[in-house]
Amino acid sequence: MRLTSLFSAVSSLLVARVARYNVSVPEAIAGRVRFEQLVSIQRLTPVMMGANIINAQLVCLAGLRGPHRVSLLIWAAVVICYALLGLRGWVSARRRKSNKNTVSARGVRRVAIQAGILGALWGVLPILALRGANTEMSMLIVSLTAGMIGTGSFALLTLPLASQAYTTPLVVGSLCVLLTSHEPILLALAGLLIFCYLIVGLSCLSHARVFVERLVAGEELEHQKQVVSLLLSDFEEGASDWLWEVDTSGALTYVSERMAEAAGVPREDLVGRQVGELGGELAETSEGLANTLTGLLADQKPFRDVVMSVLVDDQIRWWSLTAKPVHDLQGAFAGFRGVGADVTQARKDQERITRLAHYDVLTGLPNRLSFLQALSGAWDAKGRTSGCAVLCLDLDHFKGVNDSLGHPIGDALLVEAARRLRACVGETGVVTRLGGDEFAVVVRDDLAPSRLAPEFLGALAQAIVDTLSLPYELNDHHVSIGASVGIAVAPADADDADTLLKNADLALYRAKGDGRGAYRFFEATMDLWAQERRALEIDLRSALKNDELKLFFQPLIGAKAHEITGFEALLRWQHPRRGVVGPDDFIECAEQWGLICKIGEWVLNEACRQAASWPTALKVAVNLSPNQFATGDLVEQVRTALRESGLDPKRLELEITEGLLLRDTAGTLEQLQALKDLGVRIAMDDFGTGYSSLAYLWRFPFDKIKIDRTFIAEMSGNPAIADILRTITLLGRTLNLEVTAEGVETAEQASILEDMRCDHFQGYLFGRPMPIADIPGFLLENTAQRLRRAPAGDNGAQAAVK
Repeated sequence: MRLTSLFSAVSSLLVARVARYNVSVPEAIAGRVRFEQLVSIQRLTPVMMGANIINAQLVCLAGLRGPHRVSLLIWAAVVICYALLGLRGWVSARRRKSNKNTVSARGVRRVAIQAGILGALWGVLPILALRGANTEMSMLIVSLTAGMIGTGSFALLTLPLASQAYTTPLVVGSLCVLLTSHEPILLALAGLLIFCYLIVGLSCLSHARVFVERLVAGEELEHQKQVVSLLLSDFEEGASDWLWEVDTSGALTYVSERMAEAAGVPREDLVGRQVGELGGELAETSEGLANTLTGLLADQKPFRDVVMSVLVDDQIRWWSLTAKPVHDLQGAFAGFRGVGADVTQARKDQERITRLAHYDVLTGLPNRLSFLQALSGAWDAKGRTSGCAVLCLDLDHFKGVNDSLGHPIGDALLVEAARRLRACVGETGVVTRLGGDEFAVVVRDDLAPSRLAPEFLGALAQAIVDTLSLPYELNDHHVSIGASVGIAVAPADADDADTLLKNADLALYRAKGDGRGAYRFFEATMDLWAQERRALEIDLRSALKNDELKLFFQPLIGAKAHEITGFEALLRWQHPRRGVVGPDDFIECAEQWGLICKIGEWVLNEACRQAASWPTALKVAVNLSPNQFATGDLVEQVRTALRESGLDPKRLELEITEGLLLRDTAGTLEQLQALKDLGVRIAMDDFGTGYSSLAYLWRFPFDKIKIDRTFIAEMSGNPAIADILRTITLLGRTLNLEVTAEGVETAEQASILEDMRCDHFQGYLFGRPMPIADIPGFLLENTAQRLRRAPAGDNGAQAAVK
């Protein structure tokens, strides 16, 4: 009962110790660990098998004279044969060459079983030889058993299962005899054997744990190395960055292939070279120009995105470097490790973006942003300036060239004008393009104070005007334009950059208003004029709301019988303080301020409403602005005006100028055709003063052309103009177009035009523009005059007033 309890306690203790020393091995590397365990055992297999053969022979020799010699002979023969089989297996395993480096759990169990069988053979020895043996024989067997336990445990050290399978039968067999002998010395040997078994067993478990942990750690480390190597390989193949390392002296100790390719040098030639020898020492950081790269390395501090220039194949390349210091196990500085990238293209792209932000794409001149920077640079942080001048200029008649010849010719004209302007100004100032055909020149006193003198600036402005006014030859087109210049000088004309620019613009407006092709210096009165224009804009914006706009009507007279055929609606502004303001004083401003469309819609509705109450034979003519066509709502506005007023569409005549035809030709033609489909009449106003083209007269559905008053005024004293007018009237009859002469003020003019077979007259000779209330009286008076001139029985006059 005691023996059973002892074995149970020993077994529990062994299981607990084995579980404690057991190492959890990942399944992925378990086969590899088992392989290494068996390889370690195979190294000591010859020693172990040799020890078994020698010890078996010793036992056999010692027991030849004893009572158990036959049993011992048989036992020794079995042990020796088993040991020889083990050696044979070892030799066969050595001869086999296999690439297999894993072992299954079944293979480990097979080795443990083999070790257990060998242990069982030795465990039988005490049972066979100790019973009835003398003390010397007992001591020999116990000593051999203890030695075999130690030798076997050492040989099977890396595989605890096989070690336990071998040593346990040895101990159990010996204890079975020693503990039942009742001899004190044998009991003492039993205790010593148990102690030896435990010590050796625990040592084997501990060493086996260390062995397995080392294998697992080695496998994990190798796996990590492979992963890192793979990641680095993927990084270098898929990214634009590369890896580099330098030692404490700044010499390269590691260079990736991508870095060697970027440097244009074989990899082996780079290793050992100083980084500074690659061609550039200056390094740039986000804070600006830093010390040399060698200086950054000497600081032994991490740095990031440091840009340095490198000479590669006689070309400057730009590298961005990031690195951190590396320290050895003792904490001493060992160099730098980091990544790098070739940022040459990114740098070029950034320079291009910067240039696009500061330079005009078409002309290559600095743009408005650069102009403002140059202008603001003339003032210090306290708002003081030693002197600065701005010359604002634009090209006279550029819009007409752009519209008539097309945008490609307009762009070519701007490029050539910019070239001339830059050559004319030279180093005197900074030439910029503000936009469109607007340019500016900034002249600073830091070059030469005398350049701010009025004489010098005036001469420069005149040279600009003369240079830009010379003819241009552009793609087989002969183009002539002009230029106007406005000049403002600080600090005399302004205390800040914004005011200086505004005053230069005011001077430019004055130069254009005085006839173009000239230059003007800013004067204080120009600011007052600008304030008046601003006040006029404010008043005009409220004119519609306050019902200050009025329509006057000028009669249209038939050339044959001088009968009234209709009236042209003319806009007047009844200003509460200024009185009656003519259209010449505010129509152009209304177009610039974006008010002409609302005003034009009101004129159209009011003219139709008034004309609806006139005799049905009378027509009403309404002038249209090109801006009304640009909105795209004109056709619907005309349709609404006719519907709400009830006016017959045939009685509405819409007058357009030739300038409209220079715009979107297709869109304009589409709207004109839509208006014709409504039934209204279309007239070309001021014929002969714009970019006249006979193609307009057959491409567009006109019903009438109106000869400009300037031709009529000079007709009497200039035979050439009279011939032109005769040609225009003949052209009108040929194309089946009515012809109206504007500005007829004398009977002589009327007589000449009547001989030319002009269809209608309009001018002060027949009637001035009048308010709506005067029209009935004017109609009656005209009818009376015709009745007095008409022969008896003529019913034409009566029909005119119906």
